[in-house]
Parts: sequence; structure tokens; C-alpha cells
Amino acid sequence: MDAAKAQGDQAVAASDVAFAQSVDALAGLQSYRYVTVFSFTGKVEGEPESGSIEMRGAVAGPDRQMVSWKDLESDEEFGIIRIGNEAWMREGETWTPVPTMVAELVSQAVVVFAPSTSWPELAEGVGTTSTYVGTEIVNGVPARHYTSTYSDWMQSEDVNVAEASGDVWMAEAGYPVRYRFTAKAIDEEGNEGSALWTMELSDVNGPVTIEAPQVVEDSGE
Repeated sequence: MDAAKAQGDQAVAASDVAFAQSVDALAGLQSYRYVTVFSFTGKVEGEPESGSIEMRGAVAGPDRQMVSWKDLESDEEFGIIRIGNEAWMREGETWTPVPTMVAELVSQAVVVFAPSTSWPELAEGVGTTSTYVGTEIVNGVPARHYTSTYSDWMQSEDVNVAEASGDVWMAEAGYPVRYRFTAKAIDEEGNEGSALWTMELSDVNGPVTIEAPQVVEDSGE
């Protein structure tokens, strides 16, 4: 076997293992903050269309989590805090206690972009389509930079991905500290568009505090 090919095969195998182990590394973190943005531009029936969603979240242990969602086009937003068996939801500036089941149902529409939800599937695909670039400092920690041609993150039954690429930065401790994916696609009606998905992870195992929000009592008037 050619020495260069052997080294290449070893590098691919090593990246596969690293990405597979990264799922457990992320799940094992005690606390962290994250920011993820999903945006798209395109045309529907010849008319331009675009949208951007920003999600900010924090984890302070298995029973303390916070997430806020914002439509960057309309400024519409809401937030959810969960502490143990209690949950609160914010619309505008007002926090309201809600059953944890309600909080889960409401958050399902956006937590698909949270690293704890999205990374396990991403890691499987990126690990087999990645190329090692080098080591960089990302969000204050040493990280290994990989480029990827993984496209399934954008796949759906009525969309054909024409071009997709991504970059992932893996902290030396094993968890993803940053990723960025872009794609160009066309749907079954011929509408073209592009999408961008980014995630930044920070304050890993740092002093992340999540407290119960101040609730405005209903006067009953």
C-alpha cells in the first residue's frame, strides 16, 4: 500500500472516531452557552424571500436549561426556562409559569437547531466526509478544524441540494465548539435558494447560572 494513501486512510479513520466520540463529549459537559443562527434566501414564484432565526441557549446541569428564539426579520421572540419540574415561558417581556409538557411542546419547533439535538446526527455525517485542516483557537479553546462536504443536513423530500459544504471546529476535549454549514438548493417547483447554519459554543463548564424568572402576578382585574 502507498505510504501517502495509508496515512490518508488513517486520518479518515481517526476523524471518524473523533466525531463519534464527540457526541458523548458534548453530552458530558456540565454547563455551556450556545448561539445558533439559521438563515435562508431565495425566490418563490419569482419573488425574493428570506428569513433568519437566532437561538440563544444555556445549560447549567441536566435539570437547568434556558433557550430563547428570535425571528431576526420580524423581531418576534419567546423564551423558555426549565428548572427541575418547573418551567416558564416568555413572550415579549412577560414570564409565565407553564407545565413542563407545554414547555417541551413549544420548544420542539426550535431546539432542532440546539447542539444537543442536532449534533448527534451531524457528527455521523460529517465524520465520514471531513478533511482535517489544522489547529486554531476558537472561543478561547484550542480546536481542530475540519472541512466537510456533508449535505444531508439540508435534505428533504422536495428539495434537491446542488451544492453544500461545511466547517467544524472540535475542541481538544472532544466536543464541537463551532460549526458552519452552507448550501444551495432547488425545490420541485424550480425555486432556488441558499441556506446558512452556524453554531458557537462557549463558557464550557464555566459559571453558567440559570434562575427562576420574576413572574408578574395576575391582579385578576
